[in-house]
Amino acid sequence: MTKIELEGVEKSFLGRKVLDDVSFTVESGAFVSILGAANAGKTTLLRIIAGTLKPDKGRVFFDGKDVTNIPPQKRNVGVIFQSFALYPNMSVYDNIASPLRVGGLPRSEVDKKVMEMASLLRIKELLEKSPYELSGGEAQRVALGRALVKDAAVYLLDEPLTNLDYKLRESMKVELKKILSLKKTTIIYATPSPEEALVLTDKLIFLENGRVIQTGRVKECYENPVNVTAARRYSTPPMNLLDAILMRRNGRAILSVSGKLELDATHLNLPEGETEYIVGVYPYNIYLTREGEGMVEIPSDLELQELAGSEMTIRIKWNDSTLTMYVPYEKILEKKIMVYVNPSDFYIFSKSTGALITKYRRRE
Repeated sequence: MTKIELEGVEKSFLGRKVLDDVSFTVESGAFVSILGAANAGKTTLLRIIAGTLKPDKGRVFFDGKDVTNIPPQKRNVGVIFQSFALYPNMSVYDNIASPLRVGGLPRSEVDKKVMEMASLLRIKELLEKSPYELSGGEAQRVALGRALVKDAAVYLLDEPLTNLDYKLRESMKVELKKILSLKKTTIIYATPSPEEALVLTDKLIFLENGRVIQTGRVKECYENPVNVTAARRYSTPPMNLLDAILMRRNGRAILSVSGKLELDATHLNLPEGETEYIVGVYPYNIYLTREGEGMVEIPSDLELQELAGSEMTIRIKWNDSTLTMYVPYEKILEKKIMVYVNPSDFYIFSKSTGALITKYRRRE
């Protein structure tokens, strides 16, 4: 297992800065996700860690040793990229065996490791086939097998499930977590999906426009997004964001949300002189039924409901705001509906900076 450290890593292509002063530490044996949208810099970052690309500035350390200028073949890193390209002229068996043969393992040891990996991935019946005979899901399993069959010190996975259809992606998430947990080594997993990060990994590095925005345990980041950008990225559908104005009335501070909902903010100690805010709520924290005492009612108009399996995404109109909510069951809805939010699920952000100020809490 290997501890990975990046210090001030920067990289530009054609004058465009793709990575900007990236610094973080991945502890030995950790399973960490790099979460970011397309073009956030995830692939470039993984290539620098793998050694297939050199940074313009900054350093990479493995267990305290500077490996910035050490070639990839000497880093003992296993890599799975999004394209999962297989060698077309080789059988599935030979594709999986190729990194072992390069390492000079005896034939008997190669055969043992290939059969163990094929059994783990449930692809033993595919070993004699050629890549062109495989489905997308089968090809992805073979690519995983080829990367994981080698006992690497570090595994880097770059959106390995992105090109799969929804049903296969969901089943592969469960299998992938099981397989990777058996490796007991340092794993960095790049993904645009907050759900993958939450299901698969322990810790999170949120990358946006080449900069690290937030790091921490996945659940902690989700519950405490550092700013509006992070809040949007940490769930699918993204957090609902509503304009709010701070008013004074009878010696009390009132936060008016979308001109309709008023929250007592006297006890929140919001910044002096700041009157404009953004109030956010995750789609998963809006309910069709009253789930407890003190929930606020939001009378809404139904705009859209979409069913995916037994789960439903609902879009509603409230005053001039559109909200998205998610419920884990199917329900036929009227055009006029009442939805409910626990005020403690509201996040309050600065409108001027986008930074999280506080989660709402009731006055004691």
